[in-house]
Order: sequence, then C-alpha cells, then structure tokens
Amino acid sequence: MAQDRGARAREGRTTGNGSDDPRRPHSIRFADSEWRLVEAAALRQGIPAGELVRAAALTAAGERLEKPAEAALAPGHLALIEATYRAVYVLATLGRERMIDDGRDYDLDDLVREARKTMLETMDEGPA
Repeated sequence: MAQDRGARAREGRTTGNGSDDPRRPHSIRFADSEWRLVEAAALRQGIPAGELVRAAALTAAGERLEKPAEAALAPGHLALIEATYRAVYVLATLGRERMIDDGRDYDLDDLVREARKTMLETMDEGPA
C-alpha cells in the first residue's frame, strides 16, 4: 500500500475534476516580493499558494481562449498611420529629388542610413 501511494505521488496528482490527467510539477519564477504577495493572498483565502497560482492561471487561460485576441491598434489608428505614411512618402520623395538636384546625395545617404537604423531598433520594441 505504501508503495502504491509513493508511485502515485511520483506520477503526480490527478485533477480534482475526476480526470485521469495527472498533475506534474512545472517551474514558474517569482520575485520574492511577488511570492510574498501570492502567499498572503492564499493565506487570506485559506488555500496553499500553489493552488491559488494554479487557479488564477487556469482562469486567465480560459478567459483568453474564449475572447478573440485584441488588435494592438484600433482600425482608426491603422488608417491614420497609413495616411501619415503616404504623406511622409510623398514629402520624402519630393525632398529626395531636391537633394539630388542640389548635389546633396551624401546627406540623403546619411538620412537613409539613420532611418534604417531607427526602424530596426524600434521593430524590436513591439507596440507601445
């Protein structure tokens, strides 16, 4: 009998809903201050901290699966960005032609190089 309990503990506990899907340990990292907050909330609820974290994570996952993913920007903002891009493109094209006519190709090269560098840096940041 003791061997049976030990084998069950090694395989993980089964979920409380009667499923045969055993729970297994998974690692999640918290700062000490974050974990103290979790422990205080769990103590207030009278449940273990791990149970609180599991319940919160499963609730959040279920809610996010039920709702469609939110767009990073509203359609109106996307339209505004597109219109702004087109206007900037027209002005940049006109400015480029003037710079070439004035023999300022080197300034144009510097501007393009700086714009590419900025674009690459900001692409790594993601939406604001």
